[in-house]
Amino acid sequence: MSIRFQRAKVTVQCLFTLVLILATGFVRAQTVADASALLQSGKAAEARDAFESILTSDPANPQAQGGEVAASERLALDQASAGNMVEALQALLRAEKHVPQNARLEYDLGILEDQMHLYPEAQKALASAQQLHFDDPKLLYAQARVYFDQDQLAPAEEKMSAYLKLRPEDATAHYGLGRVYQLGVQFDKARAEFQESIRLHPEQTEAWYQLGDIALKQSQYDEALADFSKTLARDPKHGGALAGSGEACFRQKHYDQAFDFLNRAIAAAPDYQPGHYYLGLTLARLGRKEDSERELTTAAKLADEDNKKASTRYQLSVPPSGP
Repeated sequence: MSIRFQRAKVTVQCLFTLVLILATGFVRAQTVADASALLQSGKAAEARDAFESILTSDPANPQAQGGEVAASERLALDQASAGNMVEALQALLRAEKHVPQNARLEYDLGILEDQMHLYPEAQKALASAQQLHFDDPKLLYAQARVYFDQDQLAPAEEKMSAYLKLRPEDATAHYGLGRVYQLGVQFDKARAEFQESIRLHPEQTEAWYQLGDIALKQSQYDEALADFSKTLARDPKHGGALAGSGEACFRQKHYDQAFDFLNRAIAAAPDYQPGHYYLGLTLARLGRKEDSERELTTAAKLADEDNKKASTRYQLSVPPSGP
């Protein structure tokens, strides 16, 4: 075989290999495009399967990784909206296996795990997102929320304050920081944050309610009633504001007015324990002993149920170890 023929043969082989490489890349690009089209058309489950098929052979494909995260987010959101929290979590954990060390996915996991009261897992996921340089300020807000939900007020204050330095016009964050101060019995600071929240978002009801609650705790009953009235002007069936108004009237020995507020409170929020408790006390003052005992019994039962719910948490199912 001549040298010229051998060179020609090698050239043909190289060209064939190059064509094969280009064709493979084209097929892969088409596959990513097809998977993306499935996601765009609302077929998130099929899209996820397609992206995972690509990642099996090409784990570092950035388009497939992004598609896997986006499809899994869609599926998790759909499950969570339907109340299927475990299924939502499973969707994100499945994505984590295919796309490890993804900041956006770790953030999503932290948010969902906080909602499921899986606080250590939520803290771990959010810390991972931070280490992976998830630079969005909402990470600080999420971390503050997890700390707040665990009654860790000092780190919650630190994170929420840091968030507000970046987004000072966020009325919800000012409300959240107000709640941190309120639970820490720093009432002057709490008032300032609730008032700032109202200034930024005057149409709300909750900051007025919390201002009323602070006034009630400080035995400022007229101020409490005035704040609660602003809540009730926007939400006449706000169980907390109705019960708080009833308690304020009870403390002022205006038992008829207290009865009216508290009766409306339990109608609006039948499971709100303070409403039944203060209605029971009010009925006793009005000489209605049997009715009073019934409400106080209901209040005690609801308090017991609340305690049981507080002790119930989702648990991650850990597979048994092998032999």
